[in-house]
Order: sequence, then C-alpha cells, then structure tokens
Amino acid sequence: MSKAVKRTTGNAIPDDADNETTRVISSEDVTKTEVIEPEGTTRRVPDEYYARPGAETVERTQVIPETPDADDIARREAEEARRQEAEQRARERAMRQRSLGTVAPPAEPDPTPVEVPRPVTDRAFASMGLFIFRVVLAAVLGVHSFQHLTQRAGTYDMINGVGLPYPTYLVWVLGVGEGLAALGILVGLWTRIAGLGAAAIGVLALVFVHWHGLNVFADAGVLGEPALLVASCGLLLFFIGSGGWGIDAGPRRRRAVRKASRAAR
Repeated sequence: MSKAVKRTTGNAIPDDADNETTRVISSEDVTKTEVIEPEGTTRRVPDEYYARPGAETVERTQVIPETPDADDIARREAEEARRQEAEQRARERAMRQRSLGTVAPPAEPDPTPVEVPRPVTDRAFASMGLFIFRVVLAAVLGVHSFQHLTQRAGTYDMINGVGLPYPTYLVWVLGVGEGLAALGILVGLWTRIAGLGAAAIGVLALVFVHWHGLNVFADAGVLGEPALLVASCGLLLFFIGSGGWGIDAGPRRRRAVRKASRAAR
C-alpha cells in the first residue's frame, strides 16, 4: 500500500462544500518540485527545505545570454572603425605606389641547393686516365707543330707535292693549328674544339698524303697509322670532353647546376 501524504497549502482544501473532509493523495501523485534561479544560476534545494516527505528536487539551469552594455558596444564599434580606416589607408597607399611605379617586387624565396650527380668521366679514376691520354696526344701534336714550323722547307715540299694551293700559307696554318690544338688538349681548355681540330688534321693527312693511292695497306700494317690514331683520338675527345682534370670541368659543372635549377622550378 502506498504511503499517504496530506497536502496542505495554507488551509486545507475541502473536497466538498458540505463536509470538512481533507483529500488524501499518495506519494506517486506528488509532482516534482522545480526550483529555477534567475539569470543562469543553479542551486540544489535540500529535501529538508520542504515540509512534505517524498518531495523530489530537480536541478534546472537556465542560461541567460549576457547582454552587452553601451560601453562595450561603443568600444567594438570604435575598433571596427579603426580597422576599416587602416585597411582603406593601405589600399590607397598601394594604389599610389602602383601609379608611381614604385611597387616593391615580391621577395624571392631562398634558393634551394640542387644536387647534381657528377658524370663518370669527371670522377677521379676516369679523370686521371683522360689526363694521361691528353698529355700523350698533346705531346704528339706539339712535336709535329715544332717540326713543321722549324723545318718549313720540308713542310712546303710536302704540301706542294700533293697539289694543295697556297703552300706558303698552309705551312704556317698547319704548324700553328697543331700547336694550338696541342695546348688546348693539354690544359683541357675548349677540349672538344681542340679534339675536332686534331681529328681534322689527321683526316687531311690521311686523304692527301697517305691514302692518295688505292691500296691503303702496307706490308707492316695500314698506311698512315700515326695520322689515323691522331684522328681517332681527336674524335674521342670531341665526344667525351676533357674529364675532371681540366679547365673545362668548372664551367661544365656550373652549366649542369643552372640546368638542374631551372628544371626544379
């Protein structure tokens, strides 16, 4: 059986106007009590605050948004006005700079280092082999240049004998050309051009001096073998360059770095 509670508020409420009986209700019929504090505050009301037993207390939070006062509104409006004024001044200054042509260029980012792999011919072992090769070829060309310039009569007879025009001038052209090719190959300066010049000298010597007949084979090998080797060595340098031990190596590396930097962009 449920517990009965006598509900009174000030005076008892009569059920009927003719009698003075008091209505009795059970605890299940008692409604929950809600206490709401003003302006978003929450307070738990203890049970003993109420005289009725079995009364339940429910906490309810009512959040009242804070209403800004007049000072806050004025301050925010002033800050917004200052911000808009600063933006307007910045736009006007940028327009003046563009009209006067004094717009500063955008700052360029710091260049990132580019790793360029070294060619095989620029490595130490290959560079040493190419250097020895260049020294030998330069020595051969240098000796020929010295002989042609100091023994111009014999060189003149050789050129005149093959029927080339202007033999007097060709003596100097041949001697000086061989000397410049030897110097360039030795120090590794314009090595490809020097190698092409050495190849041209060897080919001309084969065509006009050694291979003027139909039979290019002699009893002990090929006619004009020294000129053939000079032409072949000159072509080799024309194709692969001087290697790492030469003056041409520095500009070649810088060109490779610039090319890689442009490709990275």
